[in-house]
Amino acid sequence: MMGVSTMTDHDKIREWIEARGGHPARIRSGQVGVDFGRPENSVENISWDEFFRVFDANRDTFLHHDTNATRRH
Repeated sequence: MMGVSTMTDHDKIREWIEARGGHPARIRSGQVGVDFGRPENSVENISWDEFFRVFDANRDTFLHHDTNATRRH
């Protein structure tokens, strides 16, 4: 069974996301998230600076299931 891990370090978050083929994005609701290129996601690409500006302003924590780092969607 996979556990959920958390991160707040920007470098580690970016590394985890990029290792899985993701990039920062804004979703329709205006929230930031990660786009892994799934067609059902309607997102706008944004910069890492914008992603982390909103992330920090909301005092967010990045939650993830640690699966195979080389898996691409």
